[in-house]
Amino acid sequence: MDFLKQIFGSSDYMPHGYCYLWNSHLVWLHVISDSLIALSYFAIPAILLWFVRKRRDLPFHWLFVLFGIFIIACGMTHVMEVWTLWHADYWLSGGIKAITAVASVLTAIVLVKAAPKVLALPGIDQLLRSNTSLEQQISDLRDEEMRSLIREAAYRDQAALLDLTYDAIFVRDMHSKITYWNRAAEELYGWSKQEAAGKTSHELLETVFPKPLAEIEKEVFTTGYWEGELIHRRRDGSSVIVSSRWALEKDVAGNPAAILESNRDVTHSRAIERRFQNLLEAAPDAIVVVDQRGKIELANAQAEKLFGYSRAELIEQPIEMLVPTDLHAAHAGHRERYGADPHARAMGVGLELHARRKDGTLVPVEISLSPLETQQGTLICSAIRDVTFQRKASENIQTLNAALQQKIGDLNTLNKEMEMFSYSVSHDLRAPLRHIDGFARILLEEHASELSPEASRYLARVIDAANHMGALIDDLLALGRVGRREMSVRTANLDNLVKQAMGDLPPGTETRPIEWKIAALGEAPCDSGLLKLVFSNLLGNAVKFTRTREAPVIEVGAGSKNGTPIYFIRDNGVGFDPKYADKLFGVFQRLHSQQDFEGTGVGLATVRRIIQRHGGEVWAESQLGQGATFFFTLAACRADAAPNGVEVSVSDERKASRDSSG
Repeated sequence: MDFLKQIFGSSDYMPHGYCYLWNSHLVWLHVISDSLIALSYFAIPAILLWFVRKRRDLPFHWLFVLFGIFIIACGMTHVMEVWTLWHADYWLSGGIKAITAVASVLTAIVLVKAAPKVLALPGIDQLLRSNTSLEQQISDLRDEEMRSLIREAAYRDQAALLDLTYDAIFVRDMHSKITYWNRAAEELYGWSKQEAAGKTSHELLETVFPKPLAEIEKEVFTTGYWEGELIHRRRDGSSVIVSSRWALEKDVAGNPAAILESNRDVTHSRAIERRFQNLLEAAPDAIVVVDQRGKIELANAQAEKLFGYSRAELIEQPIEMLVPTDLHAAHAGHRERYGADPHARAMGVGLELHARRKDGTLVPVEISLSPLETQQGTLICSAIRDVTFQRKASENIQTLNAALQQKIGDLNTLNKEMEMFSYSVSHDLRAPLRHIDGFARILLEEHASELSPEASRYLARVIDAANHMGALIDDLLALGRVGRREMSVRTANLDNLVKQAMGDLPPGTETRPIEWKIAALGEAPCDSGLLKLVFSNLLGNAVKFTRTREAPVIEVGAGSKNGTPIYFIRDNGVGFDPKYADKLFGVFQRLHSQQDFEGTGVGLATVRRIIQRHGGEVWAESQLGQGATFFFTLAACRADAAPNGVEVSVSDERKASRDSSG
């Protein structure tokens, strides 16, 4: 209590007014001044408190509060100055001043520490400049946002258009993450847009690059694009070859932002190209493909072999390198004219063409040209054949033809001489034979009574021999005429020829008990006169060799083998040993004695000659005592004109007789 009384009591001190001698003017001067100062000191903290509460975002707002406390304390000291004019409460006044002193010191300390931070705050000009820059940035951001919205709208429109393309298109960022995947990509690879989004494209597709990826990306960043072929893996595990084009997209600052990859499936095209390449490699001729500039685009292995160049040496080189040097200028003109009107044709028809090898030698060739339409334009395909052998063969053939013509001339001369000889033989031999036959008959007819039986028998044998010789001469002359006669091939009725041949059989044939089995033979293209002679000879033989049979059977028929008509004459006569079949159709070849069966041995040779002139074959099958069958074919007969009949069984004897007839 004493302490409070001391502080708030006046004790023994005098009020401050006494110091002013209670001069009213002086007292009121101090009262008014201190009162106004105190009011100002109290108003300032109130304004600071209101300001701090309104701007809590300002830095150092606690410094404003400390200033407020300090100013209030200062205001209280001025109030006490007015109070102590009339009241001597100096302890209270001193305490308030002490509080003011503490607040002042604290404020000074805080200001010392905060001064560098406060000085670091931007000034008004700097704040204005920053504000202006910030406003510009905000404006730019708004413009960029607007452009971004426009780009996004355009991107959506373009994405809708890209979904209509047939090419697989996707966009990936600079980390190869897929950000766009069109409908064609879904169809080609099998992954949906949702499944592909965010995936690393090269890992998803297991891309096989034609060269290191780093080199491709370097080219993209340098030129802005890249083109080439890639191998991708589909979702189902199958591989696909694509023609790929990469395009680099940059942002507004010019920095790489994304890569658009467009892929077209060329798997089928490459398979066709491989087959085409395989065909080129399998071609027996040298193949050289030339573009519109006259540069070689493609060459096969045969071209390397023919010209001596490797493919690397041929590709992109002018085609004139394969042309004789003295024809370079002319060939260039021919090539240009052909390029104006390309069509498949042989090159240099009627001319002897040569090509130039790497070693400079020339090789004779034949060349065929064909245009190939491609996306790059018209290519010219040249098929080049080495005709060295053919040229030599042609020269040999010409030499042989000349020799053959000479021999033909000689043969014609010999034929004429032979014909003259035949007439001479016919005349010179027939006259003595007629004399022999005539005088022998006179002796038998007019002097029979004077002759012994043995002499008569000898004369009869002379007459038979003369007749046989005459028949032999006639057959030989007929055989010669068959070889020289000009063929007159027409469609003939073979049944009529058989009837005519039967009418020419030896007298007495009709009285024999022969069982004839004549089948319909139909028609065939042949020389009817010669073929009638075939039937006459074969039927005559059948009649002759069945005369020892009590019930002779002769069959004429036709059949087919593999669609080829085969005609036959079969009998049940004496037959022959098949091991002698190779001699059957030779001139003067007989398998039976003259005493048993008469004949000249020329008839079957004549048959073979006629059948050979028809381009056919003739052969026989037989066993001793079991009859014989003679077969023949006509090459002029068509397979679809085969006569109705059974399939003919042909044994190995056919081969033997056919070989002998050849």
